Amino acid sequence: MEKRVRGKKIIIIVAAVVAAIAAAVGACAYFLLLHRYKGTEKIYEWSKDDVFDVATIATVEKQSGKDFVILNLADVQTCDLEDIPHYATIHDEITYLVNLVKPDLITLTGDQTWSNENLISLKTLIGWLEGYEIPYAPVFGNHDHGNEFSSAVAGVNKCCDLYENAKHCLFRRGPTNIGALGNYVVNVTENGRIVKTLYMMDSGYLDELTDEQINWFIWNAEGLKAANGGNYTDGINFMHKPLPEFSYAYRDYRSGVETVKNFGDVHVHYSLFGSFQKDFFQTAKSRGVKDFVCGHQHGNNFTLSYDGARLTFALKTGELGGFYADESVYLNGATAITISGDETRIEHVFVPSDKFHISDKYNVYYD
Repeated sequence: MEKRVRGKKIIIIVAAVVAAIAAAVGACAYFLLLHRYKGTEKIYEWSKDDVFDVATIATVEKQSGKDFVILNLADVQTCDLEDIPHYATIHDEITYLVNLVKPDLITLTGDQTWSNENLISLKTLIGWLEGYEIPYAPVFGNHDHGNEFSSAVAGVNKCCDLYENAKHCLFRRGPTNIGALGNYVVNVTENGRIVKTLYMMDSGYLDELTDEQINWFIWNAEGLKAANGGNYTDGINFMHKPLPEFSYAYRDYRSGVETVKNFGDVHVHYSLFGSFQKDFFQTAKSRGVKDFVCGHQHGNNFTLSYDGARLTFALKTGELGGFYADESVYLNGATAITISGDETRIEHVFVPSDKFHISDKYNVYYD
């Protein structure tokens, strides 16, 4: 009897050792073989003297007389090696949100992945989004192609390739000479009229937007103005990192400044500064942008009016960082933006914590 027990223990130990060796070999193969996906480099240099053509901008058609709904997913953040066991839960959560909100467009404000191991997770996420057969438009965050710029299995050009080759994705690689690749524009149109312009700006790895990025934005806004009968189109700016004005708005809100209004609950856990933007807020606002939407700092969530615009810290999607230690606040879900006539409404859509919660120490915000 003792020999049998001892034999079983030996078998279990050997199996564990074999599994550990297999995992180590698999990890080594992953790093050695997959860290070569650089993608296709495409050179496109932009000049402010270029002729603007509105026909080159991606468009999504709004049904006449019906609301147009955008579902924003922020900081989904999956990793090839660590989050594969969680894929099903994250996919179920996104599917729940899509079925609940029924969006006409899905936007993603960066950090779709979060580590250097990003190829499998990005392909998986794109597969989920393609399955909904809904147009989607992502911007890059500060982890999408590596924890440092282009340090990942799938470099920036490979990420661009994957998005551009996806049937329903509106992402278009921007100019290569303005500081970052993920800058593009999407128009929402109704019967040939531009209803809303979405400026998708790449703030992911930059400490501040470059002068060239801002000039590129101005060139697009002025070109759209000319194409729109001399009037700026109503705009929404999507980018990963918050503008300094997010901090100013929250400061004034806490100080009771009457001109700062909140739309729903206000939650702030982390610093509100993301990157300096060289007065981009005023530049964009003066050219028709009325809403600014960001992600990046998962413990922050609000919509505040400030200086003639609205600033929205989008609700985090996915389960890497989701609730406060006492679980009194569960910050997980997505943000719905509804274009209804001349009105644009913003609502944060929370998912049930008992349905999609993944138990993990990294999901807790400790005070």
